[in-house]
Amino acid sequence: MRTLIVDDDDMGRLMLATFLEEFGPCDQAENGQQALDLIDCAAAEHDPYTLICLDIVMPVMDGTATLLGIRERDLKQGKRTKVFMISACSSPQDIEDAFFEGDCDDYVVKPFQRDLITTMLQRHKLKQGGL
Repeated sequence: MRTLIVDDDDMGRLMLATFLEEFGPCDQAENGQQALDLIDCAAAEHDPYTLICLDIVMPVMDGTATLLGIRERDLKQGKRTKVFMISACSSPQDIEDAFFEGDCDDYVVKPFQRDLITTMLQRHKLKQGGL
């Protein structure tokens, strides 16, 4: 599993990367524009991301705009990338917007819990067996 973690918070990115690196390589971006550039490079190398963990509130390009860019790329490539929105925003409206307007696959409230993310990985068939 190749993962891209997109978050403007250095510590949040590092903590999530430390956990997800148990399942495969993780790249990191500080904002949505960096993320889209990395996604384009990965596609050009024929090694696309399996999972993208995407913060909502970021400078330069926020998570919602980034997710739209990801879904546009998915349509062109004929595949769907798993995207987990990861945010401190936990209101029912924030979560509903991420799923229905943003078309994310799952939603994690910060601070994340390893067990919850492990369960999500299993539910989306991104993690097999026990690690």
